[in-house]
Amino acid sequence: MNEYVSLGIFAFVYVLIFGRFRFKIPIWAAMLAGAALMIGFQVISPAAAFKSVQIDVIMFLFGMFSIVSGLDRSGVLKFAAAKMLSRAKTPDRLLMIFVVGMGALSAFLVNDTIALMGVPLVAYVARKAGIRPAILLIALAFGVTVGSTMTPIGNPQNLLIALQSGMNLPFSNFVRFLAVPTIINLFLTYYILRVFFKRELAAVDLGNVTFGESSITNSGMARISVGVLVGTIVAFFVSEVLKFMHVADISLSLIAISGAAVLYAVSRDRREIMQNVDYPVLVFFAAMFVVTAAVWSSGAIPMIIKNLPQPSPSNIWQGNAIIAVTSLALGQLLSNVPFVSLYHYVMFQNGFTGADVSSWMMLAAASTVAGNLTILAAASNIIIIQASESRKIKAFTLLEFVKVGSVVTAVNLAVYYVFLLLV
Repeated sequence: MNEYVSLGIFAFVYVLIFGRFRFKIPIWAAMLAGAALMIGFQVISPAAAFKSVQIDVIMFLFGMFSIVSGLDRSGVLKFAAAKMLSRAKTPDRLLMIFVVGMGALSAFLVNDTIALMGVPLVAYVARKAGIRPAILLIALAFGVTVGSTMTPIGNPQNLLIALQSGMNLPFSNFVRFLAVPTIINLFLTYYILRVFFKRELAAVDLGNVTFGESSITNSGMARISVGVLVGTIVAFFVSEVLKFMHVADISLSLIAISGAAVLYAVSRDRREIMQNVDYPVLVFFAAMFVVTAAVWSSGAIPMIIKNLPQPSPSNIWQGNAIIAVTSLALGQLLSNVPFVSLYHYVMFQNGFTGADVSSWMMLAAASTVAGNLTILAAASNIIIIQASESRKIKAFTLLEFVKVGSVVTAVNLAVYYVFLLLV
């Protein structure tokens, strides 16, 4: 009986999420309501719900969000984006900056942050260049999605895989397996968009257009935030060297929260930084862990998954293909983060361990680029649309997104699949 109750609550949560434009309910509130209902209907006990919340993930996100908040409040992010835009001398170069440049930033600064930051840039650039905003918004959406695949800190689903899979050296493995195909895919995505929007881009003249410069608004906070970011990323790699040498095992979460602690201790603007942290995302994650744990423990997901093809760790060709197709299909229904939170149970049930790095990387890549097929498959797409509408900018339509996104997604998945078989 519990499995049907949990599925009913799960469906209710996603009705709220998919209908958020009509119901005006934030994503985090919808997920929190689902967690409360799971406990209220006794699908999961309060004690089990509390244990299901992965504190290391929450710590990591809080740490990274704090660092990004410092970069944002000090003007570093806008300054970096303005520097890239100053090199846009042609429409093609402008398109490349939004795909490749923003994609590269999202690999280290979380794709949702870059998506939110990119919308006002699109508004400014589109007005100055006389280009349809939807073109640059699509480029931004695809760029931050693909670029975030490269590292475990690029997006939340990658972080879940890094922390839940049990793999050794997650940061090094992500870079080793996904950096090259991600860079390839960023440029392929740019070329696809250039062909798709060829006529509109040809009509744009940037000859006398200047995008200006953005200055650092708080130099003290900027120096500290950049220093902490660089130190944190270096610490990720150093920790893996120490682990490889069997000297110490320091988690990514501890490093991220330590970086945030240094930022708060040294900066005089700690209150501003803390106020700018994306707390709704933290609430969303805590509630999502409760909801997905309840759905799994009720037996609902095993009941459904048993009717689907099962990946096998002993056959990488078959296993990665099933993981890719399942991620692409279910990612459209569940969105990438909840899908990964549930599917890692399936992976373990089928015998996958932390040693099956290629398969975990396939899950990371496929669940992420699934967000380029439809608007609802990635939170960053929703962020871009909502931020655009709040600025009275006409964003891309579902049909326009799917038309170009289907090509981009197919190409991206093929590159990741082939590369992961060859590495």
